[in-house]
Amino acid sequence: MLNSKFKEVIKNLDKNIMNKDDLAYIKSQITELTMAYLDDVEKLESEYKEKMLNCEHRIDNLEIDVHRIEDEIFDEDYDDADLEPIKCPYCNTSFFIEFDSTKKEIRCPDCKNIIELDWGNFEDDM
Repeated sequence: MLNSKFKEVIKNLDKNIMNKDDLAYIKSQITELTMAYLDDVEKLESEYKEKMLNCEHRIDNLEIDVHRIEDEIFDEDYDDADLEPIKCPYCNTSFFIEFDSTKKEIRCPDCKNIIELDWGNFEDDM
């Protein structure tokens, strides 16, 4: 798009400026300005790519940390209490809840849908 606009401007200058020295000077100035603009765009693009890579790296590290923390929390809680693993049938989120045979349903912490609880197998294991 910029290339076609540049060519259009140069063509209009050729048509409308009769003094060849003025025309050459104006063309050189426009070309210099365009090149400076393109250099800035390339620099910004390079900085953007570098920042995106940095963000992706930081996100990867955060995901690793979150998984490590989740493992620590859930492993510790599971060993210390009577926790039942639950997997939401709507969004597939996995989480733990304390065993309570009086509870018949629970709300998923992620999608907020109601999940019916079936304690049959867990209650027999107790």
